[in-house]
Parts: sequence; structure tokens; C-alpha cells
Amino acid sequence: MRNENIEKQAALAAAPTANPVPPESDDFTPRYLDASKLTFTRSEVGTARLEIRDEACHLRVVIRRLMPLSNPDSYISLAADEDTEIGILVNPSELTQESQKILQEELDKRYFTPTIQKVYRVKEQFGIHEWEVKTERGRVTFSVRGLNQNIKQVPPARLFVTDVRGNRYDIPDYRKLDAQSYQQIQRHL
Repeated sequence: MRNENIEKQAALAAAPTANPVPPESDDFTPRYLDASKLTFTRSEVGTARLEIRDEACHLRVVIRRLMPLSNPDSYISLAADEDTEIGILVNPSELTQESQKILQEELDKRYFTPTIQKVYRVKEQFGIHEWEVKTERGRVTFSVRGLNQNIKQVPPARLFVTDVRGNRYDIPDYRKLDAQSYQQIQRHL
């Protein structure tokens, strides 16, 4: 019995050892995609699909702007899901017309932000501000809780208002609104 154990230990010692698996790379170098190799299509269920010629086809692609305020038409992140980035498309205007159309539709869905053209009233009750406004899509009423947390000012005079449902509204320059709208905003900022 003892000889068997010694033989097993000798055999294990003589066996080649497996190379350890190298740790995952912490390289966060962005991957820039070549627009000429990209084709966007729609799947049967209507989701955006991305084909990278000679490489891969992603049946569902998540599309985000990396600089939504300062450079909304460039630097578009393409991802296989919410956490797995495929790469960055620097200049979407280099895509084919059909691919540009699908990309723009996806961005419009993700970043739907009505522009407020007029503020009829802002009424505060129990810490909730009810806004009645006119947007490019008509008259809208929405509620905002906690103005300090849900109204973001981008200098010099742009405002983003987020309602209790998470919808965002844009006022590109509140100084250019009519006098009544301007007063309503100033009273509650």
C-alpha cells in the first residue's frame, strides 16, 4: 500500500504542470470601430442589430452617446448589453444612409427629451412642484420632487428638468423664454 502511494506521488510529480491562467487584462483602451465595416439592420422584433463585417453579428445592440450634451453627433458607444461595450463609433455620418437612420432612431428613443417652449405655471404643494408647460409635442403637465436634485443647470442658462417618472425636459436657454415663463422659472429656482 505504501509503495502504491509513493508511486502515485512520483507520477504526479513527473506529470507536466498546467500553466496558470493569466489574470484578466485591466486594459481600458477604447476600441474605435470603422464605420465602413458596420451595418445596422432591424431584427424581426424590431430591435437594432449590428453586423461588423468579417467579425461578428450582434442580434441586439445598445446605443449610447458618450458626450450627449457637448458632442451629441459623435462618439457613439455600441454595446452588446448594458455592460459589455463592443466599441466606439466616432463619426456616424460615415455610415450608410440606412444604417444612419436606424442609429438615429435608437438614439431618439433613448434620449427622448421634449423641449419646453413656454411655462404656463409652476405650483408647489407639499414639496412637489407641478409644472404646466408647452413643448414641441403640445401642452404637458408633470410633477417634480426636490428641485435641487431634479433641475440641472448647464451654464449659462440651459436647464434639464426630471419629473417624478424619470422623464427629462430641456429648456435650452430660459432667458429666451417669454416674460411669464422666465418669471415662473426664476421664482422656483
